[in-house]
Amino acid sequence: MPSSPLLEGWMPTAFGALDIAGEPGFAAEAEILLVPAQPGPALCLVSHGAHLWRRLVEEGPLPAAAFDDADLDVLAQWRTLGIVAFGADHPARMRRLSRPVLSSPLHELVYAVTMNVAAGLGIRTVFIKGPALRSQGLREREHSADVDVWCDPARTGELAEALAEWGWRRSPDPWSGTPVPHSTTMSPTSWGCEIDVHRRVPGLTLDDASAFEAVSASCVTTEYAGTLVRIPTADVHAVLAAVNAVRPAIGGRGRPAEATAAAVRMLTAADGSLDRARELGAVSALRDELTEAFGAESTAGSAILVPRDWQWRGRPDTAHAYLAALRSLPISDRPRVILRLLWPDDEVALASARRAGDPTDDPGRARLRRLLRGLREWGRGRRDRLPASPTPLTERTPR
Repeated sequence: MPSSPLLEGWMPTAFGALDIAGEPGFAAEAEILLVPAQPGPALCLVSHGAHLWRRLVEEGPLPAAAFDDADLDVLAQWRTLGIVAFGADHPARMRRLSRPVLSSPLHELVYAVTMNVAAGLGIRTVFIKGPALRSQGLREREHSADVDVWCDPARTGELAEALAEWGWRRSPDPWSGTPVPHSTTMSPTSWGCEIDVHRRVPGLTLDDASAFEAVSASCVTTEYAGTLVRIPTADVHAVLAAVNAVRPAIGGRGRPAEATAAAVRMLTAADGSLDRARELGAVSALRDELTEAFGAESTAGSAILVPRDWQWRGRPDTAHAYLAALRSLPISDRPRVILRLLWPDDEVALASARRAGDPTDDPGRARLRRLLRGLREWGRGRRDRLPASPTPLTERTPR
C-alpha cells in the first residue's frame, strides 16, 4: 500500500534551543533560549510565546486550524524570523526541548550553531577540547572560553566565511591565507563566544588531512542545545588535549612541570591513549609524558621528529618566531607575507597595539610602534643568544 502523505503544518525551527526556565543568570520570566534557523541573534521567548513554541515542539506539525487568529499572526511573524516553518518537515525542525548541559547556555548554543552551519554546507566537523573533556573524565574544569571545532582542512576558510554571516568575524591575523596558523579565530559581534576553526592541532607529525581523517574516524556524539555534535573518543581526546597542554609558547622557558603533570593525568585516564598517540604522530611531542605514564619501553624505537608548528613556537620572541614561520612557506609566497608582517593592514596593526597595551587608534602610529617593538625584540633575542664574555683570570699576588 502507498504510504500516507506527511501532514503539513506549523513546526518549530532553530539552530539550537534550550529550556532555560528557572536557570540562574536569566530573568524569572525567561523560558526558551534559541537561535533562529537563519542568520540572526539569539532570542528569548517568554510567557505565551514560550507556551506556543513548546506546543509546536510537542505536537507539531499542526495545521492552521489548530490556532486562533492571534496565534496565526504570531506564527507569521515568527516565520520571517526563522523560528517556525510551515510544511511537512524542515531540516532545522526542533523535535524536543532540552535543559542546558553546560554551565553557560549561550556557550552551548554556539556549539549548536557551528554544527548546523557546517552541516548545511556538508563540512565534516569534530569538536575538540572544551567541556567534553570533563564529561569524558579527562579534566575537572567544565567551562572553556571558546568553542574549538576541527573541520576538513581544505574547507576551514569556507566554514569561517559562513560563520561570518551568523555574527562572527575573523580576528585580525597577518598570517591569514597562509598555512602557518593552525586555526582561524572568529570573534562574536553581538552574542556568544569566540570560535576557533581548526585546520590542525599543533604538535602532531601527520599532515593536516591525515590527522583530521584519523581523528574523524574515532568519534562519538554528544548533544548540545538539541543538536548532535561529534567529539573524539576519550583515548583520542586525551592525546589531543595532552599535546595541547605541553605545546611551547613563544618566549617560554622550557616545559612547565604543571603542563607535564596535566598531560600525564589525561593520558593515564583513558585506556588506549598510548596506541592513539602512536597512530596520530604524537609520540615526539609527548615522549617525556608517555615515558612517565607507561614506561621507557612505550617510546623505545620511535623516530624523533619535530612536531608540527613547534619549531617556530619555541622561539624566544615573536620576531624570531615569525622569521622561523616565514621559512616554512614557499619562497614565492615570502615577499608578499613579509610586506604584510612589516606593514600590516589597519585591523592587524590596531589589534597588535591593543595586545601590547598601546591605546592608540591611529593605524599609522600603530604600525610604526609595532615595527619598533619587533626590532627591540629582535635585538634582545640576539643579545640573549650571545655567549657570555669570559671572566678574565687574574693571578693572586703572592704575599
